[in-house]
Amino acid sequence: MMTKRDIEKFLRFYESEFGKKVLSKEAEYLNNELRGRRKILDVGCGVGYFEEMLSDLNITGLDSSKEALEEARRRTGKRFVLGDAGNLPFPDRSFDGAFTVTTLEFLEDYEKAVDEVARVLEPSGKFVAMMLNPESEYFKSHILRPGSYFRRIKHADPKEMEKYISKLFTATGEYFLGIRDQEVLDTHDRNLAALYVVKGTRV
Repeated sequence: MMTKRDIEKFLRFYESEFGKKVLSKEAEYLNNELRGRRKILDVGCGVGYFEEMLSDLNITGLDSSKEALEEARRRTGKRFVLGDAGNLPFPDRSFDGAFTVTTLEFLEDYEKAVDEVARVLEPSGKFVAMMLNPESEYFKSHILRPGSYFRRIKHADPKEMEKYISKLFTATGEYFLGIRDQEVLDTHDRNLAALYVVKGTRV
């Protein structure tokens, strides 16, 4: 769960010029993948940046941090729900789209979270999971920093998580969001791509 200090760090990052570039690329990717979906769930929405940026999409944000959701509600009038990724407070088939951005790898039980996403999605509902790529220069530089949020990662192999997601979704994966020296690049190079993205539709 994010602390008040974590939230302040995220706000500083995303309000920096570099952070804005990163967020813009991620939002553009999500928009391309989820555009046209009627009801979308953001699991681990944090302070609601994607809800704010993707204003044309009908997104419900969920997070386990009350403080993060308070910040999210200040940013946008979208719906936000306090809850646990491993026990989503929604009925079966409530959504036709869902996404997570650097969330699954920080959960103790990411499999339960994936199960829950599958449960609340309609048949053929789409799921997009953005996960940190530990092979990237960006990750390797951050993990060395004392106090880095990256050090809290519980699952460092996105390919392992992709295998589990593939049990419930017709999933494919790709490297995305090249980062080098505060510059954002268009590349699928596993050494430069900060993220590994798994996307697919509910089986």
